[in-house]
Amino acid sequence: MRILCVTNMYPSPQRPGSGAFVWHQVEQLRRLGHTVDVIDILGFQSKMNYLRGALDVMRMTSAAAYDIVHAHYGYSAYPAMFRLQAPLVITLHGTDVVGIGNIFERLCTRAVSHFADAVILVSEEMRRRIPGIVIPCGVDLDVFKPYDRDKARARLGWPKDKHIVLFPFDPARREKRYDLARASVDRLVQEGVDAELMTVFTVAHSEMPWCYSAADAMLLCSDQEGSPTSIKEALACNRPVVATEVGDVGELLGDIAGTRICPPDAGTIARNLREVLDWSRSSEFRGRAAMARYDQALTVEKIVGVYADVLSNCRARTVGRRLLRSG
Repeated sequence: MRILCVTNMYPSPQRPGSGAFVWHQVEQLRRLGHTVDVIDILGFQSKMNYLRGALDVMRMTSAAAYDIVHAHYGYSAYPAMFRLQAPLVITLHGTDVVGIGNIFERLCTRAVSHFADAVILVSEEMRRRIPGIVIPCGVDLDVFKPYDRDKARARLGWPKDKHIVLFPFDPARREKRYDLARASVDRLVQEGVDAELMTVFTVAHSEMPWCYSAADAMLLCSDQEGSPTSIKEALACNRPVVATEVGDVGELLGDIAGTRICPPDAGTIARNLREVLDWSRSSEFRGRAAMARYDQALTVEKIVGVYADVLSNCRARTVGRRLLRSG
């Protein structure tokens, strides 16, 4: 198939970690033999870039016959609507559906979803708000794998004698709640735990497995999520996770020993972090096996299945219209 991917989050030299899960899907589709072109809309720079994105969609779909136009995120679907002929698939990722405080974005997402030939959502929580097919983002298990902790710390220049709590998000994104992560680890330190909060969000995505492997635990304090890829990546690297109950975190962590789900309270998070750090001293964490069902290859197979269904339905409608005209 020939696919045009339209997204407002995609890795770049300025933002190497932005939309890495979209990049992984694109690369997996290419490995399967599909041709994928990408329009990266820099909406964070200017909303006018969505208009430029619409012009790019028109130009590219007029110059080449695409089988599918696939938009990632609600806002990105508006430029994608200007495609010529090809059916439209939209993947919604979380804040565009369940975002707190951004009613306009949620309304825009709900409106544009009615014009798609298929809507993919990354969690069941999102499907309760917008109808669609649930396919959580996957994780590349060939890339995200555990490395020796001491070697990882030496590679990154991180201290060897501290408990490292990894926060793999941009502190400027308020919904990620860096303030809560900071307060939780500060509470640990006040209680006598030699811990340090390590914030990582500008390194190349290929370096992230080393970051997870160098940490003692990963912390997610978000107010909202869809299906947080960071948790899957940490577990694939056999690192325990402490997280607030957002998106599909409950399903992701389930009964994995050595993980914790807790309310967004600094004292409670600190207590759970301490329990996880104490537990990991005496037990070997085994989170990677649980990520087999989120293998990126399986995720992309499901997406290709959606493409095939959409194309089959479009062909059936075309045949039906021809029969009506001929009759």
